[in-house]
Order: sequence, then C-alpha cells, then structure tokens
Amino acid sequence: MRCFQPVKLDEIIKDGPMKLSKENWVLVTSKKGDKVNTRVVTNGGFGMMWDRECVFIFLREPSLTREFVDEAGTFSLSFLNHKQYKGTKRYLQAVSGRDEDKIKAAKLTVGYDEDIPYIEEADNVVLCKTLFSERMDRDGIIPDEIVKEYYKKDDDHVFYIAEIKKILIR
Repeated sequence: MRCFQPVKLDEIIKDGPMKLSKENWVLVTSKKGDKVNTRVVTNGGFGMMWDRECVFIFLREPSLTREFVDEAGTFSLSFLNHKQYKGTKRYLQAVSGRDEDKIKAAKLTVGYDEDIPYIEEADNVVLCKTLFSERMDRDGIIPDEIVKEYYKKDDDHVFYIAEIKKILIR
C-alpha cells in the first residue's frame, strides 16, 4: 500500500497536479451516516478566503453527493490518474449513488482521515471543511448564453467555499 504524506498548499499548487478543468477532474467524496458517495467535478479551484487556504467547488443541486456534503460539513477531493481511471470517470458520471453503490461498482476503495472519506486510489487528496455554501441564482449570471448552454434542466449549481484541513500526496 502506498502511503500519503502531508504537504502545504503552496508546495504543490504552483505548476502542480491539483487544478480543475475538463481534463483535470477530481472526485468529491462525502458521507451521510454510514453511506459514502462520490461524484466527478471539473469546476472549481484553490485560493484564499478569510485568511484561510480554501477550495471553491460547484455541485449540481440535485446531486446526492451535494446532500452528503451539506449534512457532513466536510468532504474530500481525490485526484486520480486521469489516463488510468478514464473509464471510471465515465461510469461515475453516468450513474447515480441513489440507484447503486457506485464506488463499489467502480472498484474504488474508501479510506478515511479525520473521519473524512476519500478515494484510496488517488495520487493526491485534499480534506475540506465547508465554510460557506449558496445556491447560484441564474439571474446573477450575466451572459445569457451561459444560462442557455449550462442550465437547460432544473439543476443549478451550489457554490461551496471550504477550508483546506489537510493535503495528502503520495
């Protein structure tokens, strides 16, 4: 088993592997009671807020993982090898944790640190504590074409600011 090593954000964020984009996705994982769920996220980033190192993520309102994050107040970001887990990404995007245990079906393993679940197969993990969340109001989106392109269904984003509690790398 490979071991994680704690690091500081500024050691890895500059030119590092921890950025979010279509090509550089991450798994957001949280728990509710004894159940754990995860989802693929490509929207977000890292920065500072209230003199704290933070992550900024966006989860669709109907998402089961969003419900878990809201209940737990904590979550992890797990960065997997994108080439190796390309099929896993497609599967996790296609199914809902409401219908099945998609972590188990994807043959992923859940680990815990400070009672926050994360995906063991990750190369890097960020443990987070929610500081702020708010549903994004479509009326606040200025370019109309964004609403037309990204919000065709009733699935608005919820915006989260979360403090980074710990960063683990292998």
